[in-house]
Amino acid sequence: MSNIYTKEAPYHPGYEDASFKQEVSKGASELSELRQVNSRYLKFADAIVDFCKASHVPSKKATTG
Repeated sequence: MSNIYTKEAPYHPGYEDASFKQEVSKGASELSELRQVNSRYLKFADAIVDFCKASHVPSKKATTG
């Protein structure tokens, strides 16, 4: 059997959407991890803002007359 067919057609139609379901690229996994860390920071910042809002007591401004 010759290698003519592999030399002529390195592209095989029908395999454009082929992927490995269990495989994740290194870049995609790092991006996912960074998103999780960012989400934790944002949740913590929201908790701080909520705490500050709850403990804030509006003060009456002194009027000058």
